[in-house]
Amino acid sequence: MAKIFKFEESFGRILGVAHTSLFRHLSKLMKEKNLPITPEQFSVLSHLWQKDGLQQTELALCTNRDRANVTRILDILEREGIVERRDDANDRRVFRIYLTEKGNSLREATAACAQQSIADSLVGLTEAEIETCIRVLLKIKDNVA
Repeated sequence: MAKIFKFEESFGRILGVAHTSLFRHLSKLMKEKNLPITPEQFSVLSHLWQKDGLQQTELALCTNRDRANVTRILDILEREGIVERRDDANDRRVFRIYLTEKGNSLREATAACAQQSIADSLVGLTEAEIETCIRVLLKIKDNVA
């Protein structure tokens, strides 16, 4: 007799719920600090804080999002004065994305919210459990990448 698949108890469902919970918690912390960005926008900004002037296609790759999604995020960030698009000096078909002064000013407070969110999510776990979890998640990613 075949085992019945229980979606609500499945690994994929639990992983998805954990991700959503962490995302919502980060969003709550950002709102409490009156930060004008979302966790989705934070993922794009975090890459620009590491390397300003990335191409839009590079941002799509490093954030694991499609181009249309990144375009939508950048449109909002640009409208809010957090980033600006500039023509690429070598290829007129390409835009590079640069942080504005406002975008750079958000880095410290936003990073603190992200660190707090992660710390809150790991309460009660040992270092060994965290390391095992990271190892397992990376293996899962590699298996399906």
